[in-house]
Amino acid sequence: MTESQSGEKGCYTEHGVSGYGVATKIHGPELMTDAFIRAMAEDMMLAIAQKCMDRGAICIGHIKSHIRTEAGTLKADTIGVSHGSYSKGQLEYSVKDIYMAVNSIIQGIKEEVVREATLEGIHEVAEGRGLTVVKEKEHTYFDEFDFVASKQEYIKQLEAQLADEVDEVLEEEVTEEVDELIKENGVTK
Repeated sequence: MTESQSGEKGCYTEHGVSGYGVATKIHGPELMTDAFIRAMAEDMMLAIAQKCMDRGAICIGHIKSHIRTEAGTLKADTIGVSHGSYSKGQLEYSVKDIYMAVNSIIQGIKEEVVREATLEGIHEVAEGRGLTVVKEKEHTYFDEFDFVASKQEYIKQLEAQLADEVDEVLEEEVTEEVDELIKENGVTK
């Protein structure tokens, strides 16, 4: 099994790979442009990667985000600080609120450490630009954010994830709907 630089096991999987996923709602006091959100997301991916490396990660598997707004969708990702970050997508107009799902897959550090680095990177970059992370909720896997759905359906799903008290029955129904949408769009888990 892969071990971290300190000699502790990186996590509980055969290859020492740990992951963490979180859905967030980020609010800006003023309208945020496509370029502003894209730059912020790219910087977040790099900040998370650097924080993981600073904590002893052996390598960055993939750090990716999916951003959904009422004006469109953006994605940003990185496979390591030295590789830079990349984004794609387009917003039709500026917005004050974004829903962002982030998934970090890292080799050589434990899940809790990946969690800390991910949350610190998100907050540091958002707050450094005058934005507020209004809500955050952990999620178990990222594929449910990769399917093609209407903007309204996607925002509805993220709002449900970020609700203070989500009814378990509703959560099961959303999961079933997500699974159906994934199958319909040919995406695998």
